[in-house]
Parts: sequence; structure tokens; C-alpha cells
Amino acid sequence: MRKLPAATTVLATLALFLGPAAAAEADVASPPRIIGGTIHAADLTLGPGDSRTFFVTFDAEDDSGISRNDAEAALIGPGGHDLRADRRPPGTDLCTPHSGNPNRSTCRFTFTVRADGWTLSNADAGLYWFNALVAANDWVPREDGGLVTAAPLDSVRIKRKAQLTADAFPEPPRPGHPLGVVGRLTLADWDGGGYTGAPEGLPVQLVHKADSGSRYEYVADLVTGRGGILAASTAPRPDGIWWLAHHGTDATPWIYSAADHVDMP
Repeated sequence: MRKLPAATTVLATLALFLGPAAAAEADVASPPRIIGGTIHAADLTLGPGDSRTFFVTFDAEDDSGISRNDAEAALIGPGGHDLRADRRPPGTDLCTPHSGNPNRSTCRFTFTVRADGWTLSNADAGLYWFNALVAANDWVPREDGGLVTAAPLDSVRIKRKAQLTADAFPEPPRPGHPLGVVGRLTLADWDGGGYTGAPEGLPVQLVHKADSGSRYEYVADLVTGRGGILAASTAPRPDGIWWLAHHGTDATPWIYSAADHVDMP
């Protein structure tokens, strides 16, 4: 994780993970207020070594105005994994007052996430919550009041890119015998590069569509075995295509295998 500058480390230590109630109670008369926040990114799917940059914003207000640089943002994910915002460019402010209301400001932070085994390891894929902290202009460090946190403001899923294969056999099928389908679900290996077998227990469905119709039939519900291996046996269907489908989790994306066409004898 990225090391925070000393000033923001103090802020984060004091309040970011105390929860909104603890900070808000400090200034009963007129605490600052975080109005709402947004992660400006759809769910992210990263392959081996990929990186993505996006930004988050939140609005805050106080009767003394919002401090331009006493603010913090974090994305908290699986196991408490903590993604910190990028350092801001020199000479820029984190929070900018609104032109029509100087007591209200918009605070903006940029995040860069990398599937490099350090910023993001395999265990870090999943749902991330946006937490924020901000100080008012009248905030005095080591004194009560003028500092507030809010969590969660928004969320985003950061997922490991996936690959899925399917192969029906035998081809052509033997009359009166079941049709077999085997496949494998693999996920981007953020720790070591390349792709590695998915963990056991992920849901996958076996799907068939006959050439003579437009209806897709979900034939069987499967789960990945060791190394992401999948296997199914089913009664033969009319001529058509077979494939496997994984509809995703917080840590994995939707993915369909390539279709395998099977003609009945």
C-alpha cells in the first residue's frame, strides 16, 4: 500500500476508520457535513499486470468553509484491504469551493489500481467501499470539532479477468449414450502473472441452444472443481450449440465460453 504523507496520516489515524458518528459528535455546534460521494467508474476487470485510473468525488460544507487540503479518501475492500488515492499534482488543491456557495466544496481524488501483486493481489479482488474524511477551515488539530468522516459513500467491484473453455464429447455422440461436456474456468493471476485455475465452488451453468429454435436452455448448474475444472454429463439434445456460462461474482466477471456445435447422428 502507498505510504501517506505525514499530514494526511494524522488525519487518517484520527478519524477515517473511527466511523462517522465518532467524528461528528466532536463539534456539536456546527460540524462540517459530507453531503455525498461518487466513484466515477463502472466495475473494473483487470488482467495480469493491468492498471486502471479513475477518480472519486464528494461534496462537503461548513459555515466556515471546507479546508482545501485537509481531506482524505480511501477504498476499503476484502479483508480490510485499503486502496489510497494517488498523490495530488503539485500546486493543486484537493477541495475546490463552489462559485455560488463558498461554504460548500467538491473534493476530488484520483486512484490508480494495479494488478501487480502489491497494489492488488489475488485475494484483494472484490467489492470496495468509498470512505471519506474532510476538515472545516476552522478545524484546529488536537482540538474537538471541525473534522468529519462518512462511510460508505459509494462502491465499486474490482474483478479478476476470466477465461472459460468448453468442449463437448464424443462428436458425433453415440446413439443412446449421454453427452459429456468438460471445461475450465481460469482467472488472471495478479500475484504471478498469466492465468491460474479458479477456486473451487464458483457457479457455472451448462447451456444449449438448438439450431431449430431461438430458446436458450440452462441444462445444468455446475461448480468449479480443483483448478477450475468443470465436467457435466447430459442426455443428448437436438443439433445445436453448447457452452458454459459463469455469471460472475463480486470478484469475477460474467463470461461465456466459445460455443461448441454438436450434430446428432
